[in-house]
This record gives sequence, C-alpha cells and structure tokens, in this order.
Amino acid sequence: MLRVIRPWESLRRRDDGVALIAAVGVVLLVAVLVGVTAMIAVSESKGTGRDRQRSSAIAQAESQLDVTIGRIQSAPPSVLGSAALCGPTTSTTKVAGDTFTITTTVSYFTAANQPVDCTSLQNGAAVGLVSISSTATSQALAHAQAAKRTMETLVRLTPNYQVDLNKAIFSQSNLTMANKTNLRSATATPNADVYTNGDFTCNNNEDFQGSIYAQGNVTFSSQCTVAVDVWAGGNITVNNQSAAIGGQALSSGTLTGSPGNIWLGKASLGQQARAVGTATSDMPQGPCNVTGKCFSHVTVGQPPQTSFPQLVWDSTAAGQWAAHGYTTVVNLPNSSFPCGWYNGPNLVGADGHSANLNGKADGVGAWLYANAYHLSGPTIVTVDPSCTTQVQLQGINISLNKNLVLMSAPGINFSGNTQISSVAGTATTQNPNLLYLVQPYTFNGTAPTCNGDGISLNNQVSVDPTVNTLMYSPCSITKANQSTLTGQVYSGAQLNVNNQLDMTYMQLPVWGGLAGMTNSSSIASYNAQTMYKREAQ
Repeated sequence: MLRVIRPWESLRRRDDGVALIAAVGVVLLVAVLVGVTAMIAVSESKGTGRDRQRSSAIAQAESQLDVTIGRIQSAPPSVLGSAALCGPTTSTTKVAGDTFTITTTVSYFTAANQPVDCTSLQNGAAVGLVSISSTATSQALAHAQAAKRTMETLVRLTPNYQVDLNKAIFSQSNLTMANKTNLRSATATPNADVYTNGDFTCNNNEDFQGSIYAQGNVTFSSQCTVAVDVWAGGNITVNNQSAAIGGQALSSGTLTGSPGNIWLGKASLGQQARAVGTATSDMPQGPCNVTGKCFSHVTVGQPPQTSFPQLVWDSTAAGQWAAHGYTTVVNLPNSSFPCGWYNGPNLVGADGHSANLNGKADGVGAWLYANAYHLSGPTIVTVDPSCTTQVQLQGINISLNKNLVLMSAPGINFSGNTQISSVAGTATTQNPNLLYLVQPYTFNGTAPTCNGDGISLNNQVSVDPTVNTLMYSPCSITKANQSTLTGQVYSGAQLNVNNQLDMTYMQLPVWGGLAGMTNSSSIASYNAQTMYKREAQ
C-alpha cells in the first residue's frame, strides 16, 4: 500500500537539516568567543603583569636614588671613593614575586662641574656635585620583554668642616633679635641653629630654620617661628599667639634662680613641651590643653653647652692659613694706608672710577677699596693693635675676586649703605668667594679692649650671596637696619640684631689658632641638596 507524503512533511524534513547546521554554527561561534575571551584574558594578564613590573621598576629605581643620597650624606668623604659609592654597582631585590636587577652609577664633580675620579676622592679631593643614575630591570614574563625604568638625579654637595664653628649665630652673652629677622639654611635643611650662653629674646616677626639653644631664658614677645626645638636652661615664655615651635620646647631649670617653667599661651607646638617646673598654656586654645602635649615636673637635661671658640692670630696661625692657600699677608698700617681716616689721593675701585675717600674710609678701608678686586690669590689683611680706631667703610662698595681675611685687632665698622660683592665672573652662589671679618681673640698675644662693639654692620650694609662671610669678635657685635648676609656670626659678648636681617647659614672653614677646637683642615661630611630628580628616557 502506497503512503502518501504530504507537502508539509517534506518541508519539515528539510528544516531538520538546517537546524543541525545552525546548531553546529552556534557551537563554533561559542568556541570562537571562548577562544577570544581566553586570548583577551591572557593578554590582559600579561599586560597587567608588565604594568605592575613597570610601576615597581620606577619605584625601585627612585628608592635606590634616595638610599644612595642618604649614604653619601652619612659617609666620611674618603668613603665616597669606595666601590660602593663611586662608579657602577649592581644589586637585586624581589617585590611581589618579581625580581629586579638594579644598576646604579654614581659620578662626582667639582663645584665648577669638573669630573672627580674615585681615586682622587679616596685621597681627600673635595666635590660639589654628584650625578646618580639608577636603572631597575625586571625578569621577563612569558612572551614579553623585561620592564626597564631609569631614574636620575643631580645633587649639590655642601661640605661640613671638622670645626666647632658649626652654629649660624653664636652669642657668649645675651642675644636679642628684633624686627624681621629671617634665618634660613643654604642647604634647605633646618640646621641654621642659634646658640647663646645667656638669654635669647625674639621681639618682632622672626623666622629661624633651625633650633634655639639658650643657657638662660627664652622669650618670644611677638610672632616668632622656630622650625625645630627651643631648649632653655631657664624659663621659656611665649607671649604671642602667632608664635610657633616646630619641634619640642624644653626647659631644664639649670639656670641659677630659674624654676624651669614653660608658658606657651596659644602658640603652635609641633611636638611636646617638657619642663622641670611647669609646662602650661593657661588658655583654652593653648597646646597644653591637648592630652600628651605638655609634661610638668619631669627630668630635662641641660641644653648642650658650647664655649666661645678662641680664634687667635700669631705666627702659628699664619702658617696654618698659609698651608691652605692664604700665602699673601698684607700688614697694615703703613705709610700709604695709615690708621685713622684716609686723606690720600683719589683711588680707583672695582668699577674703574677714581673716588675721593676722604671721610668715607680709613686707611685700611681705602686699601680694601683699591685692592680687593684684583687680589693675586687668597689674602690676609692684618691690622695690628697700634691702630686704636676700627676699620671704617661708610657708603663705599668693595668687590672681591678671591678669598679675603680681614684680621683687625681694633675691630670693624661698616655702615652707610656699603655693598660687598664679587667681581663679575669670579664666584657664584654655589662656588662663592669667602670673606672673614675677624677681630681676633688675641693678636700676637694681645687681647682687645671691649669698650663697645668689636664689629658692627649698620644702615643697609649688604653682602651679595656670591660672598660667604664669617663675622667673629670676642667683643659684642651689632647688625642693624636692613642687612643681608650668607655665612655665620660669632660674638664673644652680647649680640644685637636689629631691623631686618636677612641671613642664610653657610659654614665657613677656619684654620689656625683655634684654642680648644678641632682644626678644620678636612671635610667631615657633606650636606645634600637635590637640584632635580626625573625619569630618564
């Protein structure tokens, strides 16, 4: 019997074949999508791993720069020439399962940008700059290149000499700072310390980028800011709410008759106040109302004690200065440049013009005006005790082309808008000329009679930043009325700083005649100031 196939049954059978093909296509499409997804996952995983390695590599390279700078700062200068701190070095480290090889190259230069080799460093050569490059390279991931990043930095190195003249400002007696003193550090670190064996008084709008050490009392009567610590043998009294101490306030009570109290009012305090007596604020907004800020009736040590250094002038001192390049010594007075006011012929100065110095300079001041700008080498000018009047410059500018030491037994008095600078092209702020304004502790065994200021800079006396200056006198020192200075001030009596002193601390080397002091014939260490830090392409 024949079966009749209806038309719609024939069509259905043909649809079954198409459905099978479609199902196979879907399976293939899913397989492709799974494969693509897997490929993307693998690619992303590899990319993520490489990004992780690149990020870690730059961090490791920069970290190595910082570690190397720290080691350079803490190492004795002779160690800078060792294999660990000079030339290329290689090390490895692991971070989150990745192993990095770090290659660091350290190169040294003088302040004038001349290369200094490792052997010279080991023999005591001085440096002014160091260039550091650090490259971190990871191990390679599967089917990928190793991640490699390089960081580089240039650092200025400023020497710390083996000498006890390591304070920005030193006063053997009371120290009064008045009206807009700004004391900073040339190394951009808060090390511009102020020391007095008497009382310290801050009167108006002062800023100190270091610590204050006083064997007597410390008084802030106005807006005074100290970056680090205030440490007193007597009381600490802060009478202005705008005053600030970035570190600790410490009162030992070791000053005779002092209970060792601290009173801070509403002043800002970065760390703690600790007093043998009481540490209080007495105001609701004061720092001592914060738990853990102020401690009374506790043990506090005496501030570090420093005796006034005795910088003398005699034949032994002359020999020691000469051993460090100061071979030219000019002894004054003489017939051309006598004591007292200069009344000789007009003299030519650094500007090439002839000037009448009558009433504007004494004999020594006239010599400085006519000769300081064309010295043949580092020079010492001595003024013996036969002169009873101070070296005088009143509104007369002088320029230096070399280092100059003015060793004046009767003292020094500059005033009347006197400007001291370097001859163009002979110095920079990184490689300055040095000027020593010294009234020696003794001059060939004779001590000065301190009837007044041993040294005074008054009425807009400014020293250019290309000249670093040490002011030293066993008598009192006064700086007044808009003065600028880069260097140090050491007073063996009272020190008065009045009306706008803008000072940058820079330690100067001193040789010879340092009774009870360490000689500064060598560099003890270096301060580091980063000039730039960047990724190298």
